[in-house]
Amino acid sequence: MPFGPADYVRFAIEIFQACKGLGTDEQRILNVVSQCTMEDLKMVNNAFYASYGKSLIRLLQKETSGNFEKLLTGNFEGRYQYWARKLREAVEGCGTDERALIELVIMGDAEDWVAIRAEYFKLYTRNVIDDIQDDIAKNADWARLLRGWIFQMRYPRGQPERDADELYIAAKGAGTDEDTFIRIFCTSTHEEFNQICQVYAQKYKKTLRETVIKEFSGKSEKAFLLAHDYLQSPVNGCCYIIRDSIKGAGTRDRSLINVTILFRDRYAQGINQMYQQYGSLAKDIKGDTSGWYEKTLLQLWRAQ
Repeated sequence: MPFGPADYVRFAIEIFQACKGLGTDEQRILNVVSQCTMEDLKMVNNAFYASYGKSLIRLLQKETSGNFEKLLTGNFEGRYQYWARKLREAVEGCGTDERALIELVIMGDAEDWVAIRAEYFKLYTRNVIDDIQDDIAKNADWARLLRGWIFQMRYPRGQPERDADELYIAAKGAGTDEDTFIRIFCTSTHEEFNQICQVYAQKYKKTLRETVIKEFSGKSEKAFLLAHDYLQSPVNGCCYIIRDSIKGAGTRDRSLINVTILFRDRYAQGINQMYQQYGSLAKDIKGDTSGWYEKTLLQLWRAQ
């Protein structure tokens, strides 16, 4: 049952009381966050203003700290305001955070990108597409994929076997025909992309994912792999980002926080099963994070 104004005020009071006194009741706050969508939590923030005349986000920034604070407060910002702000952070300053940029671009569908463009202009009076294009390599494969993805145009072509053949030919021989990958990746629906993958595996005795790994490297490998996994299923895209964020020498907290804030309310259902291709989601989170940061990730992703 959808929440309404009375619920938002009740949640605002719940969080206020959790922060009242000498200690903060983190679990009480987390319980509110975990049962609400980002759209709900933005309304809770508004209800907090209406109830107390001050910012809920600033209160939580005062009461919490570190990655736990970032993970908690971002949920109350509004999906597209947060998304636009993180895109701006990825491209501004001395160096582009290309990994974050790839993830933030690829995980958006066509409707998301309409909303992102509007919110970005509202916040910065700038065109997000111009900012991204001006900040990334002009001819790199991953950069061209991002440009195509922003303008994605998905429609059922009804030719999965032909598309599978074209991808195979594009990867055959000494060099890769990246244009074919970009075109098919940026125009396929989820349903037809899965059909393409099935035909490809049956006909050529290897997966399209294996081909992407073989044909691309570095940032291009990450971009095309994430696009592949997202097209199979957005849940699978989340799994890829989470796994990529916590494997290796150090945790990439920026990516882990971004994917959790933006997509846990959309895709948490079923992620534990999908993540089994890598292992246990709960075990990986516990092995790489700690404290209330760990507890929040586990509860928001319903990791078991």
